[in-house]
Amino acid sequence: MALSPKKIYEDLKRNSIDKSAAVDLLIFLIGNDNSLEIRLESIRTLQKIKVSNEKVFSVLEDLLVSDSNEEIRELAANSLKELFQEKALSPLKWALEHENSLQVLMSIIKNIKKINNHNTKSIFIDAVGKFDIDKFSNSIRALYINKEIQSFKTDKLAKIIKNYTIIKYFEEILKDVDYQIEKGLVAELNLSFASNEIHGWKILNNLSQFLNILEDLKRLELRSDRIGKFPNSISSLYSLQFLDLSHNSIAKIPDSIQSLKSLEYLNLEYNDLTEIPKSIGSLTRLKELNLKHNKLTNLTPNLGKLTSLKVINLHGNQFNMFPPVLEDLSSLEILKLGLNNLRSVPAWVKNLHSLKILELGGNKSLSNFEDWIDFLPSVVELNLYNDDIRELPESIGTLNSLEVLILPNNKITKLPESFRKLTSLKKVDLSWNDVTNVPEWISSLSSLEELNLRGNQLESLPDTISSLPSLKILTITQNKNIIQIPKDLQNRGIQINK
Repeated sequence: MALSPKKIYEDLKRNSIDKSAAVDLLIFLIGNDNSLEIRLESIRTLQKIKVSNEKVFSVLEDLLVSDSNEEIRELAANSLKELFQEKALSPLKWALEHENSLQVLMSIIKNIKKINNHNTKSIFIDAVGKFDIDKFSNSIRALYINKEIQSFKTDKLAKIIKNYTIIKYFEEILKDVDYQIEKGLVAELNLSFASNEIHGWKILNNLSQFLNILEDLKRLELRSDRIGKFPNSISSLYSLQFLDLSHNSIAKIPDSIQSLKSLEYLNLEYNDLTEIPKSIGSLTRLKELNLKHNKLTNLTPNLGKLTSLKVINLHGNQFNMFPPVLEDLSSLEILKLGLNNLRSVPAWVKNLHSLKILELGGNKSLSNFEDWIDFLPSVVELNLYNDDIRELPESIGTLNSLEVLILPNNKITKLPESFRKLTSLKKVDLSWNDVTNVPEWISSLSSLEELNLRGNQLESLPDTISSLPSLKILTITQNKNIIQIPKDLQNRGIQINK
């Protein structure tokens, strides 16, 4: 039978050989066998038989500092810690300073931390002081000046070193890594478009492993990274406030998202979501939720528990009606429901007393403007582009708070008389309609700063347009004929796009 770690161990148990002979045979295999598995198993067997003499120490030390295989170096680090404890600190410290493999470095840090005595802390403090990345150095400089770092426990020092090690690894792979440091720990990380880098997959394939270490993240951005599954490790980032997973291929959000109790901003636009889990109701600090361009047809009633939510973007989904749960979002200020299949606006919208911006553009069946305009008394900005609107109702004059009105790509031919009551209006976009005439009373819109009349059927402008006291930008390109601009308007230095 060929010599193997298994046979050596069996012979030792049968007392066919003594420990000294077993050690010599195992060391021989470690140094001479061509099989990586035999070498690894020989080191594991050395650790199993618990021989901690100088010969074994010397072999493990040599493997740690000079072997070409990272699995061997990692196992040597583990074995040194198990068999020699404090004596192992010297080679582990050397390896901490000279090792290049991320995997081995993580094991070295873990093993030094486990030894955990006064020398351990000194080794970590010394290592932190040698950081050669400016953001880390600048972050911890104050900790050295005020000696705060001396009060850090070994676990925290190890965490700082691990954070530094991971960022250094990222910088070796990616052209540019966007991150911010707070007291030596990564607080913000942007890995968006990492999948576009040649070796970006090395990071994205091991993302869970990295996020388990970068557990103090407050902001994480992973846009356009071809992520098909929500990374479960994100759910362990309990301090996370900002999460961007937009422009990926995520089809499902796990229930574990409920653990992100600190989350305030969640961007999931341009994914493949068909539903939102009930557990999202636990994110009570959430202020902004972006679900633009998914495949949603309804929303969980638990969304109504998000009483801090101010912004929700549901543009480009498959809603046939306003999701009823929106009625419960009393703090909602911005609601975007454009490019869906909406046919009407429910009366309960008027109960959203905090609502300031409503976007409903691209709902071509939502043309009966006069049926629901009374529901929007407090809206400041209204976007109704491409909604097949043919006529603005007289009741539009009741929108006293309206400052921005966006109406491109409709079939509007004229403005109703009541429009002159909208004295709070600052911006009006009537581009690509069929307006043939700008009324004389346009001067009544005393707050108007920007007026876009591009792509209509205008032949002239009334002289009264020169009386608009706040006007800054006027766009009249792509109309029926070249429009003569009133001289008074030209002399005021207004930006006129013609």
